[in-house]
Amino acid sequence: MPKHAKASAFLTSVLVTTLLAGCGGTGNGQNGASGTEKNEKMDTANNEPAEVIFYSHSGLAPEQFNNRYGNKLREKFPNYTIQYIHRSGTGTGIAEMVTAKTPFDIYFANVGSFENEAIQYGLQSDMTELLKKHQVDLGRFDPSIIGGVQSSPHGLYALPIHTDTMALYYNKDLFDKFGVEYPKNGMTWDEVYTLSKRLTRKDGDTQYIGYAPFSTYMFYMNPYSIPVVDGKTEQPTINKDSRWRSFYQKLLIEPTEMQEVKAYLNSLKTNKSHVVNAFMKDRSQAMLAYVSALAPTWPNEMKAFNWDWVSVPTLKEQPSVGVQPYTAYFGITNISQNKEAAMEVLKYMVSDEFQLSLAKQGYMPVVQNKDVKQALGLETAFKDKNWQALFYNKMAPVPVKGIYENRIVGVYNGLAEQAMLGTVDLNTALRQSEETAMIRLDEWKR
Repeated sequence: MPKHAKASAFLTSVLVTTLLAGCGGTGNGQNGASGTEKNEKMDTANNEPAEVIFYSHSGLAPEQFNNRYGNKLREKFPNYTIQYIHRSGTGTGIAEMVTAKTPFDIYFANVGSFENEAIQYGLQSDMTELLKKHQVDLGRFDPSIIGGVQSSPHGLYALPIHTDTMALYYNKDLFDKFGVEYPKNGMTWDEVYTLSKRLTRKDGDTQYIGYAPFSTYMFYMNPYSIPVVDGKTEQPTINKDSRWRSFYQKLLIEPTEMQEVKAYLNSLKTNKSHVVNAFMKDRSQAMLAYVSALAPTWPNEMKAFNWDWVSVPTLKEQPSVGVQPYTAYFGITNISQNKEAAMEVLKYMVSDEFQLSLAKQGYMPVVQNKDVKQALGLETAFKDKNWQALFYNKMAPVPVKGIYENRIVGVYNGLAEQAMLGTVDLNTALRQSEETAMIRLDEWKR
């Protein structure tokens, strides 16, 4: 992630790969075969001992892995040895793992990171035939969530196991303090900016801000679905695709036009902080558009104040369309030593049973089953929050991601910050982003 080290470290903690999952024969029999036939096949597979090794470069701690995935997988597959290797120091980075030829069966990472890591090192494998053999029904997935990998030139190299979207968080206490009505589902960005102006005021020694954007995830999840790099030419799109100009103007510059907001962002930059801390800890910002994983990942901080959320605002020209999903992909590697067992595990992870378990923990499911969606957040500390707001909008489609995705976002984001602060104009930000990105791309390719 881009530029500021402290912000990057925070984001890595918040979304060290927002991971989710599901399996066959529950209720509506949507997994490709009949429930009885499916379970018989799975039970037969379960009786064969096997070792399935997961690896992620994200730094996800073993305890987190086990709570989200490992414990339930071991319960379902008692004859499988489920292992997890995590990046924890020298020798466990992805480049070192590849160099040492350390085998692992399933690699997982968030969209963008998966491509940057697994595909860059040639670890991906096209799972199309395995999916057919194991009768995994891709029609069960939300099309927006699986579309990015289905259209990849590398074949279907991963399955989505859980996903994330943005929500508009709001601090109820600040709205009550200033006598302003709460946000509601279905708002446009224009309506949120109008609300923001009513909440941007000084009270005593404290400067309160209604809303200020967190630009990193805005790039990753942009509602225009603009590819960061052209898939055919491998050139940056920032100064070529006219939609970027609309993106900057509407989502980054317009909400920061007030001098109070510019001064506020500049103060955060000086103090090496960011709008997430300002909302969650300082509580000087009334609204925050951010990934929903913030709540289950930082429960103690989020329990300390009175908040709720509504659907992420939409653009007037794209009614009912939110942002791109930020999905955790799990893929069988081409160095796997047990692809059949690994596919049985992934098949279970996309089942309704497993997806329901993850949904209850607060991680958005990838399947379209309504009962699974209704269970979102039920076993979290925040079960009284407006969880169904996360499904209010249709998700924007995900363009094909390349191996330079995250690194180029870092380049774009640095100059976007300057445009938000008004230290460079929009034309300069777009031009310099393109120039810098082209230089970096050339360096990375070499």
